[in-house]
Amino acid sequence: GGALRADNDEVWGRIVQLAGGKGARFVVFGTASEDPEASAKQAVDLLQRRGAVAEALPVAPKFGWVDLDKVVRDPALIRKVQHARGVFFTGGLQERIVDVLQPGGKPTPMLEAIWEVYRKGGVVAGTSAGAAIMSATMFRDAPDVLKVMKGRWTEGDEVGPGLGFVGPELFVDQHFLKRGRLARMLPLMAAKGLRIGLGVEENSAAAVRGDEVEVVGGKLMFVDLTEATSDPKVGAYNITGARLSLLDEGDSLNVAT
Repeated sequence: GGALRADNDEVWGRIVQLAGGKGARFVVFGTASEDPEASAKQAVDLLQRRGAVAEALPVAPKFGWVDLDKVVRDPALIRKVQHARGVFFTGGLQERIVDVLQPGGKPTPMLEAIWEVYRKGGVVAGTSAGAAIMSATMFRDAPDVLKVMKGRWTEGDEVGPGLGFVGPELFVDQHFLKRGRLARMLPLMAAKGLRIGLGVEENSAAAVRGDEVEVVGGKLMFVDLTEATSDPKVGAYNITGARLSLLDEGDSLNVAT
């Protein structure tokens, strides 16, 4: 959900535990960050403090010396991903992650290797920007909530495809309660025909496996628009029948049922 504190043992510990526990190998991507080296180093240190073996990969636009087109195809780096049991994305600008790993909507060999880790039962995790990329649709850069409520966003600018690790049906947003993001989530979900969403609060996490979601070390909002309706005659954004559930640490739900 973002603003994940170093002392949140519940979240950091669970990430390592789900990857296999002590000795689990992680690769860390500081791709989204303004300072990818420092950001990735911090995540590496925090994962290692919980027993993981972690390494940062030099995959970030802010590394001026890196040829991104080559680095996402580098066989040595791809092998490091394939041998990992966990992948972690730091915060920053989520569009950087998508634009580097899935330029023009086409998965790179690096992204395919991350999917391989996921499909073998490994962990793909991230905070802030690293959480936003988890759904198939994401906010790229949409600070103006009122603009989103009025439907004035540009595809590919404020809104665009994510990497879709939680599947095509579930929408994810972060910094949710702290930054009051419900008002931007509802209209986007309605416009895209998405019926269920997770708004993850800061210093909180959602552990998602298939349809099962568990709250880890914080809070999240589950948004269900299955029975929601809107009246086009009103002439402005409106919604009735949205179901909102505030979930606390240890709560779990099945998003299909």
